Amino acid sequence: MVSTSRNLTVGAVVALAGTTVLALSAVPRTPAPAPRTIDAGASRQTAYVTGDPALDALQDFFAPTLAANRKEFRGQLGPVEAFGAGDRYPQIWLRDSATLIPLSRYLYGRPALASWIEEHLAAQAESGALFDWIAAGEASHSTELAPKARDIFRSGAVVISADTNTTEADQETSAVEAAYQVWQATGDDAWLRKPIRGRSILDRLSAALRYVLTTRFDSKQSLVVNALTADWGDVSPAYPDQRAIYLDDRTPLAVGLYTNALAYRAALRLAAMHEAAGDPLQRAYFRSQTTVLRAAADRRLWQEQAGFYRMHVVTTPERAAGFPDDAAIFALGGNALAVLSGLANDAQARRIFNTAAARQREHHVSTIASVLLPPYPAGAFKHPMMAQPWQYQNGGQWDWFAGRFLRAEFERGHSQRARAQLQAIAARVARSRGVYEWNTREGEGKGSPRYAASAGALADAVFHGLFGVTLARGQLDLDVRLDRSGAIHLYQPATDTFVAYRFEVAPARLVLRYESNAKGSGRAAVLLPKGKKAGTTSLDGRPVTASIETVGDDRFAFVETDWKPHRLEIALAPMRQGSRVRPSTPPAPAASPESSSER
Repeated sequence: MVSTSRNLTVGAVVALAGTTVLALSAVPRTPAPAPRTIDAGASRQTAYVTGDPALDALQDFFAPTLAANRKEFRGQLGPVEAFGAGDRYPQIWLRDSATLIPLSRYLYGRPALASWIEEHLAAQAESGALFDWIAAGEASHSTELAPKARDIFRSGAVVISADTNTTEADQETSAVEAAYQVWQATGDDAWLRKPIRGRSILDRLSAALRYVLTTRFDSKQSLVVNALTADWGDVSPAYPDQRAIYLDDRTPLAVGLYTNALAYRAALRLAAMHEAAGDPLQRAYFRSQTTVLRAAADRRLWQEQAGFYRMHVVTTPERAAGFPDDAAIFALGGNALAVLSGLANDAQARRIFNTAAARQREHHVSTIASVLLPPYPAGAFKHPMMAQPWQYQNGGQWDWFAGRFLRAEFERGHSQRARAQLQAIAARVARSRGVYEWNTREGEGKGSPRYAASAGALADAVFHGLFGVTLARGQLDLDVRLDRSGAIHLYQPATDTFVAYRFEVAPARLVLRYESNAKGSGRAAVLLPKGKKAGTTSLDGRPVTASIETVGDDRFAFVETDWKPHRLEIALAPMRQGSRVRPSTPPAPAASPESSSER
């Protein structure tokens, strides 16, 4: 792991929930940062401390980035509160906004989580199709970059415009994911039944995915089809101008990994929501779709010899004459979503993680965040944003996808590497002084310097990945993946719920002090250091038996607990060389259509 402790003096202290932890380091080159105080117990604070200066400073970009992108306007249904993708984007994009919720849920109330979803659903077509974006104001404000934008609603002074980059087929699946996250955050089953222009939210979400699985489906491949683009991108190789974001009879088509990983996840989400709604027929239908998509993705996209999914298979080769064969290009976004959604099993996930790290080293990219390794050669795309390698969607570094990749890596049990990669990204952000839309191969920031989607994805990697906080439907689980002392306090305004813990690492013990007002019980798990096993375990000074679980390369000791204030202490003992510890709890099975890798 890369050490960044040299910025702290010997004996410098970091305030952790009312106590201090010594941070040992070398002589400083720059003044030590001011200590961060993390609240214990109930408060409205959202903050963390890890002892890594760059990683701790990363959070300083989170709230300001969302604030810079905050939008409030009147829509078809009334007041709308939302966030633009970046401070240079006036629109409310579905795909970007779905990735903001892991951050916005801990900084803003319910209107910012749900009102924009409802407004998007109010503009849904009879077919179930959704717009890519909506915006307050006339379409003429957007037609330079979105020539087909149009006004979709006008009432007095209220005007709403919209457009769809029809090269993509991720609009509807992004809406499902966004709504699922709101449902999980709030635990509000009644919200799924809320009528939007005479149809419930759940009914509209189901219609949206059915549209994708029918109108945008290639029955021969058994996969969703969209334009040939660079993985998750919206630019086709057909045109040198903004026509490249729209489908027409010159646009090559393909079945893509990213698109189908999202469709797979959306079907899982809808199955879960219909189960909660007491609709077994709809639950069974959407689960059956996951079986079809997963089998087809394994058959058509997984490359066993290469160890990763190819980004797409062209279905109209006559329209793609001269386009280079790209089976050897590793696409970070699609492969990240394949792991995160559960489309990839554990063995596939491990090979994907190994490939990403190997390609980063091979191509000398400053962090794990390059979205294409290698990029397409010059001229593969005609659009000037994509015409050269290492530019924009053609191999640029995108934290928007790297954050999700790191969360997947943490969840599948590869915490040591994920921590190092997260620290490297945080150091780059500190150097560039912004969470940019994308970065060059060397790490220079490009595009919007306050890109909300990047902030959302990186916050997800920190909150859910590194600190392991899973707060869903009022239930809490902790999977602490820190390798040094640290603390976190999260507050969710929509439900007035807080989560706080302090983790202390010493050579012979681990101590976790935790508290929440989440309901019920859950698990409090701590990652055991390499070469160590759990010895005597106590909860509030009383002996308890800790269960042991192995996930990927990670081994956890955990107890079942309520969320009153508790102190969990685990004594550490060295593992004998060559010994293997059998988990008392079986390893998590490979994800199936019945479950997602996301807890």
